[in-house]
Amino acid sequence: VQTIANEGLKTFGNDPVFLFYHSYGILMEGHVQEALLSLESIKTNKKVVLQTKRLLLPSPLCLDREVIMDLDAKLKEHRKTAGQEALYFAGLFLWHIGRYEKAREYIDRMIKISNGSKEGWILKGWLDVTSGKEASIKKAGKCFDEGLQDGNDIFALMGKTQYFEARQNYSGALETVNQIIANFPRFLPAFIKKMKLQLALQDWEQSVEIQESSPNGAQLLACQP
Repeated sequence: VQTIANEGLKTFGNDPVFLFYHSYGILMEGHVQEALLSLESIKTNKKVVLQTKRLLLPSPLCLDREVIMDLDAKLKEHRKTAGQEALYFAGLFLWHIGRYEKAREYIDRMIKISNGSKEGWILKGWLDVTSGKEASIKKAGKCFDEGLQDGNDIFALMGKTQYFEARQNYSGALETVNQIIANFPRFLPAFIKKMKLQLALQDWEQSVEIQESSPNGAQLLACQP
């Protein structure tokens, strides 16, 4: 988390989303006071106000009962008036920490107030496909299709590949991952996914061919267990 957040901060400056994940990484390392200081500069930022307050609630950053009750009340207040960006990033964070049902509440609301934001549909698809629940996984394909209506989106296409793989539709997964490679030829995760699909199908020759023909061949080899 720290490495990715720091790279993001180098590229995008003091972006509140990367600052939040930087603070979260510090907290997970046990540096409570440093995390609290880091969160201070973004705690009222509209983009990240929801997940910042949610992070404070159940953590060592906040042990005072009255403060917790105050934070909880403010969180509920902000949730009622939050815009689609705040709802999206809160849902994204909750998904990252495994709070699927709470994340779904935020994303469903985001989709509703945005009249069907493609980012919302795509994240909802990822929530469904990674939920581990068969009934939810079945719904993921439709979510990704909604997110792809305006053209190729790499996050949606990777999600759809994951959906087909979860449904054991390997031909559909390969077709989708080939679409990613055609449109984003230097996107390493797509090549890794394709190799894993070929290995699952026990197509050893194709796996070797992918590694040899890919512009990321050396990196692909390094990623293999």
